[in-house]
Amino acid sequence: MYFRVGVILFALAISGITAARAQMCLEDTIRVEEVTIYSTYRQLHTIGTNTIKIDTLRLTNFEGKSLTELLQSTGVNIRSYGVGGLATIAVRGGGSSHTAVVWNGINLQSPLNGGVNLSQFPVSLFSSVSVQHGGNGTVYGSGAVSGIVILENGGLLLQPNGARAGFIYGSGNTRGANASVKIGNSKSALSFKYSGLFADNDFEFINTYKFGNPRERITNAQAAQHGILADAVLRFSNNALWNISGWFTHNDKNVQTLMSSSQISQANQLDNNFAVSSNLTGDLPFFSLKLRNAFINGDNHFTDPAAGISSLNTYKQLVNEIELKKTMLKHQELVVGLGYSVDIASSQSYTENALRNRISAYASLVSHLLGSRIKLVLSLRDELVNGSLIPLVASSGLEFKATKGLMLRASAASSYRLPTLNDLYWSSTTYAVGNPNLKPEYGWNTDLGFGYTIIQNDINLKFSGSFFISRLNRWIVWLPDAQDNNRWKPSNISTGKSEGFESFISLGIKLVPISIRSDLSYTFTNSKIYDSGSYNGKPMIYIPRHKVGASISFIYGQFNFGYNHSFTSERYTDELNTLPLYNLGDIYIGYSCKARGSAFTFGVGVNNVWNEQYQLVRNYAMPLRNCFIRLNIDFQSKSTK
Repeated sequence: MYFRVGVILFALAISGITAARAQMCLEDTIRVEEVTIYSTYRQLHTIGTNTIKIDTLRLTNFEGKSLTELLQSTGVNIRSYGVGGLATIAVRGGGSSHTAVVWNGINLQSPLNGGVNLSQFPVSLFSSVSVQHGGNGTVYGSGAVSGIVILENGGLLLQPNGARAGFIYGSGNTRGANASVKIGNSKSALSFKYSGLFADNDFEFINTYKFGNPRERITNAQAAQHGILADAVLRFSNNALWNISGWFTHNDKNVQTLMSSSQISQANQLDNNFAVSSNLTGDLPFFSLKLRNAFINGDNHFTDPAAGISSLNTYKQLVNEIELKKTMLKHQELVVGLGYSVDIASSQSYTENALRNRISAYASLVSHLLGSRIKLVLSLRDELVNGSLIPLVASSGLEFKATKGLMLRASAASSYRLPTLNDLYWSSTTYAVGNPNLKPEYGWNTDLGFGYTIIQNDINLKFSGSFFISRLNRWIVWLPDAQDNNRWKPSNISTGKSEGFESFISLGIKLVPISIRSDLSYTFTNSKIYDSGSYNGKPMIYIPRHKVGASISFIYGQFNFGYNHSFTSERYTDELNTLPLYNLGDIYIGYSCKARGSAFTFGVGVNNVWNEQYQLVRNYAMPLRNCFIRLNIDFQSKSTK
């Protein structure tokens, strides 16, 4: 352990000496932009990485829907077990537990299975949604292996006061409502948001598992969902800010019947999730301080009367972090942090109640050189899990502003994922058993890319591209154990390798009275898994080789029109079978007007406009063409600026 401390101090010292020499070589003092109290250790780590932020217009158009539908419209790979069912994201060939979902700096990945069900998160609860392509274990710790979804509720003091209500009705007897209210001033503010959705989800589909491919309706897919978020912020002075946020979601979802089944499913899943976070930030005379605390509680109750199953699984997480940030040599920022978290879980399928304590330490040094034309970051992180050290992880990033519009970037990072509590504590049964001797998965990834921006008159063009390579060792896989009566057991036996290319184009044009915005993304992923089984050297399951996302929107006076399109190539479901490629298109048309100080927006939309027959997961039907109508009302708003 002392050796690791020495390595960390030595690396930071070398970085400081290098930056100091660079400073002495410059004729003039480098002036760095003022570090505000809102800047965090995690924001510093965007150097060298490719992060795509979803624009506010798209967020507005997806109110009343879940993160599943929003992220799918951007071209990322989503794995969904039927309409409104369990949905996870997979970035750059990773599994569902290799993309972290972070809310206000807190990783929401379940300690039970390492995943996050995106269908349980209403879009309207969040003010900002971003996707970082590529993982970084020094930033978010365990699970941030291949990508990161970043959810935020920031900027409350700058938002106008007022209230907002929205209603949606669509095919499948879908009824939804969302509402929000915000009050406050430049010193303090309070906001409440609610989102509710009720649906029969009895959409039509073509059943390719039955003779003649009959047209049928999805059964046992009813859903009732509620989400509430409260957000409060208090500014003590220009240098101190305290933000408290909390949300609760309730999801009662029937598990839809499989396409190949002759019996209607009776399974149901009930999920309740609660989270609260506190972020206290202060800018002191010699350094900045950030205290982050969070409590997360989740419970899942799965029942299937036909199979005689009734399973209750619960977990609690407590997270505490302290960060110190110091400006050094007028062009460097050093961040050091210490964190403590505890995971507690119980399940009828566990040998005992699970308890895991984690202590983490991290350090990050950012240097601005040549008048901030060059930005460098070097970071290290170490973690003590139940008294045992895991592999030390490190990351580095570089951005070079070659010309006014051209930015070159590169990054390299190592990452890890701890075994889930299911992996470790699953009790011994006739069919399965956990493995308390599992080691953490450990991997690395590298990026080499560029970004080019043209801003001229009323035209804004952004183009970026990245080549990436990643490798994950000791991948935990559940397989039958021939030495233990062929019971399913998790083991560190696989290695995952991914390489590919990503490109993103964004174009904005203002031609009064018309505004046009268009986005295009393309991802090529060559992803394979290597193990000792029959799947050795085969493509990773449910990872498409080609993925395209495109959208275009027009605003003309009080009207707006939008079209989203996605293309997904075929995906392997096992070593022999694949799901075919598919194209999805969605259209939305809206009209806005004002009356008596309030703004009204009415819209209609059509999902799967091309009536495509497709599956995201084998044997789970997805809807054919369906439509919806929406009404949003903004009540008399007043600025707080």
